[in-house]
Amino acid sequence: MRKSPRSSQWTRREALHLMGTGTAGLGFITACTGEPAPLSSSPGNKAAPTETTPSPHQIPIIRTLLDDISPDDITGVTLFHEHLSIKLSPQMTATDDVDNIVQEIKTAAMEGLGCIVDGGHPDMSRDLEACHRVANETNVHVVSAGGYYMERFYPPDLTMKSDDQIADDLVDEATRDRLGAFGEIGQTSDVAEMTPLERKVFRAVGKAHVRSGIPIFTHNAYGTGPNVTPEQGLVQLDVLESVGVDPRTVVIGHACCLDDSSASVLKQIAARGAFVGFDRVTGGRVDDPQKVMTILALLDAGHADRLLISSDYIGRRSPERPGYGNAITVFAPLLRDAGVNEETVRQILHDNPRRFLAFVPRAA
Repeated sequence: MRKSPRSSQWTRREALHLMGTGTAGLGFITACTGEPAPLSSSPGNKAAPTETTPSPHQIPIIRTLLDDISPDDITGVTLFHEHLSIKLSPQMTATDDVDNIVQEIKTAAMEGLGCIVDGGHPDMSRDLEACHRVANETNVHVVSAGGYYMERFYPPDLTMKSDDQIADDLVDEATRDRLGAFGEIGQTSDVAEMTPLERKVFRAVGKAHVRSGIPIFTHNAYGTGPNVTPEQGLVQLDVLESVGVDPRTVVIGHACCLDDSSASVLKQIAARGAFVGFDRVTGGRVDDPQKVMTILALLDAGHADRLLISSDYIGRRSPERPGYGNAITVFAPLLRDAGVNEETVRQILHDNPRRFLAFVPRAA
């Protein structure tokens, strides 16, 4: 039986650092380290440190549409990139039937789903009220996202705004609509470089994150054509880091569409601290056996704590994608069959996405 080289346990140093950057809850830290929450002492006091109770403003939360919750409140699987409402063209009608979406989420809850992130926003014609219905009519936590998708979907006024002005708008939107993530933030299909306007938007999203604390997940153009270079995931990370974003608050998305089973670029992304998003499982341009091989390479390099899985499901059923729970019911068994132990599978499906979504809200 294959065993991943990493367990789901954090070291104490990792846990304390995550507390400092606002990416884990206190109970979550205790659960993962087996140790109590951080201790501190007054400056200059050489006596033994005493336990302190952090301010409510310092305790990381996950922001759902209905409430700010502790990461510990999510007991099921968290899917960090799905679509409860999306309409990129008039012909795209799969999520129009909200009653059906509600029922699909109820089914996924029975399969183990505990939290779902809707990766839409206004330029994708996301219906926020539909997301509210899912949150109110199921027992699944719903996180809604904001931002901009890719240049061909941008509103015309973005060309006239600075990245700071766009960041202002994003923070206002996040506050008004109770958004818990910025994503999916993308770049144009089958081009060699991010367009100048997309680069400005990436900077703006990064600045909005720095002001708010809200985590970011991206849309990468991997698999959309031969002009997309493997380095694009690193480029996205470069742009975000250039405005002060901590890579540990970022998922580089659609990593599973990069045709490289050695995971050479993905290892670099993970080594810089960012999460690697396998968010088109199952199906897609890279077949599932190769996705599994790539994941095994990533795990063997010691990056089990950097991997997230989701399916980017848009309500379009297929044998490979039977519903919102297919990452749980179809793809996770492939990992187990390949010898990934249950502790690591749980880490990938339960612990990692909660760490990604948890943040300490900051004053805008």
